[in-house]
Amino acid sequence: MADNSMVTLMAADHIEIQATLQAVKQCATLGTMLEVLDEQQTLGLPIPVLEVSGEALKKVIEWCEYHREDMVVETEQPGVAAQILTSLPQWDTEFFANIGDKDLLIKICNASNFLEIPLLLQYSIFVIAQALRGKSTEEMRAFLNIENDLTPEEEQKIREDNAWAMPQN
Repeated sequence: MADNSMVTLMAADHIEIQATLQAVKQCATLGTMLEVLDEQQTLGLPIPVLEVSGEALKKVIEWCEYHREDMVVETEQPGVAAQILTSLPQWDTEFFANIGDKDLLIKICNASNFLEIPLLLQYSIFVIAQALRGKSTEEMRAFLNIENDLTPEEEQKIREDNAWAMPQN
């Protein structure tokens, strides 16, 4: 039976997002919090999500609302190998295509990790990996906003030590 009770989530930047309780339960972190704090006593009170911006939280909840009828997948299943993702379902492909901003994509990935939403995490990592495919180290650093903290000598040493993994021109 679907639970369509509404809850309010408060993002790090004090933006409030309305969501159904069923959608919020897609997030293991929030589901556990509601369980521990007694869901009935917390309804009507904003739930702080201080590690996630309002912009990212809005997109995460949009995804959770669409997938709220889905079974929540356990992240660790002993003896079961993880499936290799080769494509996304159509709705999810469109969801990620409409994000457009790589910084928001990375925020959604981080939020899905923090909120423990395994399928959204897997999908967002897949989309990021696709965006990085074929890029040079410098292009990857630029995409991910990672500063190069290696000296030219350290970089050269790494290239020499790992020549077997470097593409041959």
